[in-house]
Amino acid sequence: MPENKYENLSEFQLDGLQEVGNIGAGHAAIALTQFLNRSTYMSVPKVALDNIQSINKFVKMPFDEELIIVSANTVSDLIYTLLLFIDKKSVFEIIDLMAKRPEADSKSDNLKLPSLYLSLIKETGSILLLKYVEALNYFLKVNSFPSPPKIRVGTLGSLAKFELGDISQELSNILFIECDIFTSERNISVDLAIVPHYGTFDKFMDKLFSDNR
Repeated sequence: MPENKYENLSEFQLDGLQEVGNIGAGHAAIALTQFLNRSTYMSVPKVALDNIQSINKFVKMPFDEELIIVSANTVSDLIYTLLLFIDKKSVFEIIDLMAKRPEADSKSDNLKLPSLYLSLIKETGSILLLKYVEALNYFLKVNSFPSPPKIRVGTLGSLAKFELGDISQELSNILFIECDIFTSERNISVDLAIVPHYGTFDKFMDKLFSDNR
């Protein structure tokens, strides 16, 4: 595993991480307002940089409870994986914003969802991921492009291991972003992990923390 040379961040570096979260949240709120057809707001994101083994500390969801993850990889310039974690309560909050569930469905918390509901979650997640890629492109002055998003249901532990696969053995850090999405009717919690791949990690961090940005 690479040496963790970003273990103790300066105030300047922490401000840089927070700015990534703020820009992404601002872009996402505008896009979600259009997609959900109602005013949407994002809380001030909580941002942290920590090692991959700490994922269950920063993703505030039970490690062994089912949730949904929407993921994508960038395919040029800076290569990184984005993982968006949506807990069960927030999954149904998103669905109820856009679709009227039959009474039988509304009483169920089973995440074996019809394709329509999964599509709504996937599209919401895709918007959030895309807006964070756009924010990073702007902030880092690069042109990275996300792959088509994937959606999976499972526990936090199993999904993180599946999505990151072999690269988890080569990584020292993940950028975690936690925020809430508000409308007049709903409060949705999401956690985002941005995982620079080994080989591009130093480039990613050098651009993020460069005094010459």
